[in-house]
Amino acid sequence: MKKSLVALAALAASAAFAQSTVTLSGTIDAGLEKTASSAAIQMATSRLGTTNITVAGSEDLGQGLKANFSVSTSFDSSYQTAQAAQTPTTLGNNNMWVELAGGFGSLKLGRSLDPVFASTQTANSTKGVTGYTSRAGTLDGNGVYISNQVLYTTPSVSGLSGQISFAPSEVIGTKNNTGYSVNYAAGPLSVGFAVSTVANAAATGYNAGTTAGSVNTAKRVQALSGSYDAGVAKLFVTGTSRADYKSSYNLGVSVPMGAGTLWADYTNNNNSDTVATQLGYKYSLSKRTTAYASYGTKKAAGVNSQGYGAGVAHNF
Repeated sequence: MKKSLVALAALAASAAFAQSTVTLSGTIDAGLEKTASSAAIQMATSRLGTTNITVAGSEDLGQGLKANFSVSTSFDSSYQTAQAAQTPTTLGNNNMWVELAGGFGSLKLGRSLDPVFASTQTANSTKGVTGYTSRAGTLDGNGVYISNQVLYTTPSVSGLSGQISFAPSEVIGTKNNTGYSVNYAAGPLSVGFAVSTVANAAATGYNAGTTAGSVNTAKRVQALSGSYDAGVAKLFVTGTSRADYKSSYNLGVSVPMGAGTLWADYTNNNNSDTVATQLGYKYSLSKRTTAYASYGTKKAAGVNSQGYGAGVAHNF
């Protein structure tokens, strides 16, 4: 009898363990680039995808519920030791959250994507030559990630979904961080509208206030974006407005070409009076490895410049 009970307990433990999974994944992205005619050629990282190591897990709780977690840490794969001392990498600087998901949607607690950034779309996933990217000042007006965030995502109903976020400022007398988004995706069309308000610049590390050093100001960013896949090409558009700055917009297109994709975008960043264009090509060497090249031009503060680069990104 004791042997039977032990065998039964071992079987139950094995079944419970089988319902839990932990995975290790990530990306190593490195290449060479020249950001201006007066700049030296240098090794760059994360110009196609963000170089990172991610540990993620999921447990089936039964009755349609799952508990998930993710710890994603980005780092500089070029590690230029000849330059100044490297800034120490912080564990989970990409994201670090725990999530309960089910038929009701999902609830995440921790550091996760800003609803504005999560809903915006660009032709090249916001990457390209350093300093020419459509991301700077246009898409991630309040940063890519929000710390201390409680993020609720609704289930998708006929292609319609939404998000609501709340992140306490953790400083008495200061405003909390809030955000929401409404997204629609069905067939070739995808549209999203999002709002994010980040307060307390000192606590979040973002330039959230209009007054330097102020902890009782907030920066409100609104973004409307969409894409349409016509088969031969996919078109993208994103417009961003801020309460304390001018509006900006980005137009993009990506065209499948065999095992590769040709992409281009145009960014008019009125916040910094910068106009930039980029042209790039990425080629899939395998399911996990992509070679890429990009070229950009921009005019900022009345100065014209151009840059280019190429590299390889490998997902594991």
